[in-house]
Amino acid sequence: MTKKLAELFEQMTAEEQAEIETFALFLITRRKLHRQKLLTDDISIQELMHLVESAGSFDWLASEAEDVYSLKDGDAVKWPKKS
Repeated sequence: MTKKLAELFEQMTAEEQAEIETFALFLITRRKLHRQKLLTDDISIQELMHLVESAGSFDWLASEAEDVYSLKDGDAVKWPKKS
């Protein structure tokens, strides 16, 4: 790490430092993917959908705790009358 980068890093909040660390991991992962020449065009739509489904990123949507609204919530939409 350069001296200037270390100085800047030290001036950041813990949250900003965590963001920099996350971005650095992204850059390293992207470099590895380029080395493997893995492009999104090489993955079929079905494979991509399977990856998204199996990753679990959207599992929280199935939680009953997320069902906070019902059809009875809110007010009916009142459309403006045409002039």
